[in-house]
Amino acid sequence: MFYKSTFKKIYLLFFLTMILTFVYYFFLNVAKADPLYSQNGENKIVDFGSDFGSRQLSVSIEERGKGKISVKKSFSSYCRYDLSGFEEIVMINSTLKISNSANAVEISGAVGAHGENRQYFILDENLCPKPLAFVKNNNIIYNVYSDQPSFKVEDFNQDGWQDIAAEYRDYDRNPLIDGRRDIYLLDPKNQQFIFLLTENYQQEIVCPECQNGVK
Repeated sequence: MFYKSTFKKIYLLFFLTMILTFVYYFFLNVAKADPLYSQNGENKIVDFGSDFGSRQLSVSIEERGKGKISVKKSFSSYCRYDLSGFEEIVMINSTLKISNSANAVEISGAVGAHGENRQYFILDENLCPKPLAFVKNNNIIYNVYSDQPSFKVEDFNQDGWQDIAAEYRDYDRNPLIDGRRDIYLLDPKNQQFIFLLTENYQQEIVCPECQNGVK
């Protein structure tokens, strides 16, 4: 009886060891190889609107300045898009409604000592990530930058759609107080952000002595 009990324990221990070994190598060679596994980024379930539903999304940096955004289409099918303009890390923020049936996801990452880069993606008909363009003076870019960083997402022209403004310090004046704001209006028909204007503004003064110069 003692030998049978010992044999069962050894068999159970061997069986558990095999299972743990399989799980470890599965994670190492399959799960970690999944493009949605990220150490320098983030994974989230994102609602892309009624046309696409919720999808698993990943953003990651593979080397400084280069990264990928990946959408999981099925258990083993993915669609990717190369990222640029980010440095060491990139994060998934909120979603922005850009039509009656589609949302864009906002991603962001620190750039330089204080700046931040933001980009917006939708899904195309193949469930692949597609960047939304920012159009300014006939130039097309796919990110918006702020050196403060400070961004505003609001309906600037009261058309029912959220627009985007990026704010910058005005180094020709007092950069602790004075700034410039670039406003981009959402064009839901063409799914673009169109530059409207640059306006000057002053931040709320947090220290009276800052009015006379940079401290």
